[in-house]
Amino acid sequence: MGKFNTYRYLELKDDTSTSHISVRSRSLKQPRRLKKIFILLLVLALCATYFLGLFAGQTQWFDGLAKSLGYESVYHHAVVIDAGSSGTRVLAYKFRVPFTVFGQASLDLVDEYFEETKPGLSSYVDDPEKGAETILHLVRSSEDHIPIDAKKKRSTPLIVRATAGLRLLPEDKANMLINTVAKAITQLGYDVGENSVEIMKGSDEGIFIWYTVNLLHNLMGVETMAALDLGGGSTQITYQLEEEDTKLFPPIDQYIVPAGENITIYTHSYLKLGLLAARFGTFSLEASDNSTGEFKSVCVDPIVQNEKWTYANKQYVISGAPRPSSMKRDVVYARCHDLVKRYVLKTLDWEPKTAPRGAVAAMSYFYDVAADAGIIDVMKGGTVSVSQYRASAIKACSASNVDQPWACVDLVYVVTLLQDAYKIRDNERISLFKKVDGHEVSWALGLAYTTVMNRITTAPAA
Repeated sequence: MGKFNTYRYLELKDDTSTSHISVRSRSLKQPRRLKKIFILLLVLALCATYFLGLFAGQTQWFDGLAKSLGYESVYHHAVVIDAGSSGTRVLAYKFRVPFTVFGQASLDLVDEYFEETKPGLSSYVDDPEKGAETILHLVRSSEDHIPIDAKKKRSTPLIVRATAGLRLLPEDKANMLINTVAKAITQLGYDVGENSVEIMKGSDEGIFIWYTVNLLHNLMGVETMAALDLGGGSTQITYQLEEEDTKLFPPIDQYIVPAGENITIYTHSYLKLGLLAARFGTFSLEASDNSTGEFKSVCVDPIVQNEKWTYANKQYVISGAPRPSSMKRDVVYARCHDLVKRYVLKTLDWEPKTAPRGAVAAMSYFYDVAADAGIIDVMKGGTVSVSQYRASAIKACSASNVDQPWACVDLVYVVTLLQDAYKIRDNERISLFKKVDGHEVSWALGLAYTTVMNRITTAPAA
């Protein structure tokens, strides 16, 4: 999908004419009349401002009034399949078009269904039909929770987007999976076009997760949040740029998007810097890329021996490297950090010079790693800092925890990504989200929202 122009805007220009009042005679009563006229105009202006604000700024109130008077809501549906590297998810959405008097049409998210299966679609590289069947099962399951009648289903978009898991596969094998899935979903009765099943660009992944975070927080048109997403195979960073910042970033990473008004955002996707890809890359770098499938790592406690781990459909055996029992915590951490940092800096294809502006939100494995370490509540989320991740990493790297053998390397990686790649300062607050108001924080919502809005805004022209 390249850079998207979701809406078209018209500029309304007011032509003002200047009138010249010639006052040739004056009287003592004229100032009083002018004062009364001025007060009347001021009252009229205040009333006009109030009622315009009532209609344009209090859309929920006006929409509720319209419903009480018999306004029939219009509903739209969208079903999105997120075929990620670690799992496949269905996110089915039901949107409502609120009643508006002024401004553009908008959408309210009124219902959502989420379900996930493991492993990811890329794991079925040698059995594409079975991979396609997992997607059919997810879509049918969503229909049990958000029913769609046959007529509405024919106009409901069904979109499948594969992410880094397929981007890492050989092109011919990835295309085989895509073609098999595309053929399978045509039997479900949805609106399926030639672009309904694709491998998603990393830039789109970043843009749509940014949309989701800011939509769910009602920040479109005001100061938006930066969005950091950490998947299994890739990571994305996306945030709004001020005009003076644009020269600091590659033009290919800048997109004009609608957010109340057209704004410029920066987004970059780093392949092989997802959590699982970075874990594998770190182990491989330490072993000088040996092909034995057996790794010893300074980032794994020596108590862990011959631990089996599957990555990209291949099983590996991981053991902790020997270390003196008297080695201090910070030394253990430093050894792992030096290794992880070497991998990150070697893999980065672009390194920003500054940290994101404004508030920062982080999702996916950023959340899971913090929850597993006990930094945040696993259900509620919370805010963290690089220094908190680091303190947990130092503790994990010197703990003999066979139940979480990868805690050290994963925490050190998150610290390295935030600090050395994204330039986020030690004590800057990062908000971690899995859900907002009960809705999954996924790029799928941003994609569904903009897809439906595109259809609404282009329908009159069609």
